[in-house]
Formats: sequence, structure tokens, C-alpha cells
Amino acid sequence: MKTSDRIIGGIALLSVAIIVIKLAGSMFGYDLIQMAVDATRPPAPAGWPNVVAN
Repeated sequence: MKTSDRIIGGIALLSVAIIVIKLAGSMFGYDLIQMAVDATRPPAPAGWPNVVAN
């Protein structure tokens, strides 16, 4: 097996894992990836600035 085949296989597996996580979250009404990002975010006053999306 070539190194490029392993890289492509790893990227494909990661893509499938992301799709499964998004599907599982949408079935229960949660955005699991956003929840994971929010869990690592420090509190607003001393942490990351809050950006208001328009």
C-alpha cells in the first residue's frame, strides 16, 4: 500500500466520521461540533471576543 493511499483513506475515514457526528446530532436536535467548540471556549470577558453574526 502506497503512502498516498493511506493518506486518502485517512481523509475519507475522517470525512465519514464528521458526517456521522453531524447526522447523529441533527437527529436529536443538537449541533455536536458547535457544542464541542463552545466547551473549549473560555468565558467571554477574559477569553475569546464575542462576535455577533449578522
